[in-house]
Amino acid sequence: MNRLAALMLRRIPWLVAALIVAVTVATVRAFRQPDYWLNVTEQYFAAGALALALTPIVLTGGIDLSVGSVTVFAAVVIGALSEQAHWPVGLAVAGGIAAGLLAGLFNSSLVVLGIMPLVATLATRELFRGLASTLVGEATRYRFPRTLHDFWEQPLAGVPLPLAVYGIAFLFVLTYLVVHHSWIGRMVYAIGDNEQAARFAGLPVRRVKLGLYAWCGLVGGLCGAALVVRHGAAKAEAEQSLDLIAIACVVLGGVRITGGAGSVPRTLLGILTIAVLLAGLTIVAPAWRDSLTGALLIAVAVANEAGNRWAQRRAAEAG
Repeated sequence: MNRLAALMLRRIPWLVAALIVAVTVATVRAFRQPDYWLNVTEQYFAAGALALALTPIVLTGGIDLSVGSVTVFAAVVIGALSEQAHWPVGLAVAGGIAAGLLAGLFNSSLVVLGIMPLVATLATRELFRGLASTLVGEATRYRFPRTLHDFWEQPLAGVPLPLAVYGIAFLFVLTYLVVHHSWIGRMVYAIGDNEQAARFAGLPVRRVKLGLYAWCGLVGGLCGAALVVRHGAAKAEAEQSLDLIAIACVVLGGVRITGGAGSVPRTLLGILTIAVLLAGLTIVAPAWRDSLTGALLIAVAVANEAGNRWAQRRAAEAG
């Protein structure tokens, strides 16, 4: 396992090269906008946070296609509790986060029951979107006081950085420590390598999966709250491609979709690459954004798969 991880880390230059290309494209206009990089962080905070939460799930060989829908559902629950139930904003936000956690637990229960994660979360992706639309009804969206947005922009400890920067940094450190420096991370890799062998070894596979999907739902709830605070509004049609961007960050980072290989630092590089590339292309060539992003994903996916096979051969030869 350690040899394979070391060999995987040697291929980080592939992602570094992709990130350099993305930064070069984005920098065409960045110097004209002093707050450009902070805006990128704010715009893709939710996708990055969800990508970090998805990383251990994908490392087990699973997937959660509903993360974007859970985020929107949580945001709309906050709006419904605040405007329809007349809850204080603080309690409404707590309720939305709890809704995200419950959605994650529902996903995990389906997976633990034996339903394929792809099928289960594809179904719940539409379910949570539908529930969000039902809650909004004819109102189309919920609006919140301007003070919420002002809170989002408030510098922490006197440092002029938005909360998104601190949020991503905290989630990265937490995910890194759990995946790479805890017994949970060792079980995650073991399940991804061979789930049947992990069961025979007595590992609590079901409980691990239950916790991972529940955590992903909780992060989705937090992202929903962050979107409400940032935009001062919640609507069911928001963030249509959020889940796909988050999954793209994980895949671009080199986490094997079948599990057992990848790392949290590589996911972070994938997040940076996708965020900078999408933001840069929105300014420079918006018509080509989706096509160029897809081409980059194909190129890096092919390179990653070739590298995975080479790393496995070398690890097998080393014995």
